[in-house]
Amino acid sequence: MHNNEDEVFLLLSGSAMVWAGDEEHELAEGGIVFLPRRIPHSYRITSKKADLLLIATPGGLEKMFRHAGRDLREPRPEGFEITPRLLAEAAELSGNVVLGPPR
Repeated sequence: MHNNEDEVFLLLSGSAMVWAGDEEHELAEGGIVFLPRRIPHSYRITSKKADLLLIATPGGLEKMFRHAGRDLREPRPEGFEITPRLLAEAAELSGNVVLGPPR
């Protein structure tokens, strides 16, 4: 859950399920959904591969991804994993809360 940012989730290719509060959205290529701040949300990619664009405003959410993720310009390190603990730590650093696993 984002406490500071609103987010827009645009699915460029593939398919996904997105939950925002009590709403459920099944997205196909070109699908878009608005995720307001302080409303719990999650998503699951339902295709083999997907490309998506996440837009957050105001800026700052990228700190979470940088802390938990990796530089895609470099080869994937052996055994790389984003653990629930690392994700929760990254979320806390950027003012967000991991409420639990996605549905």
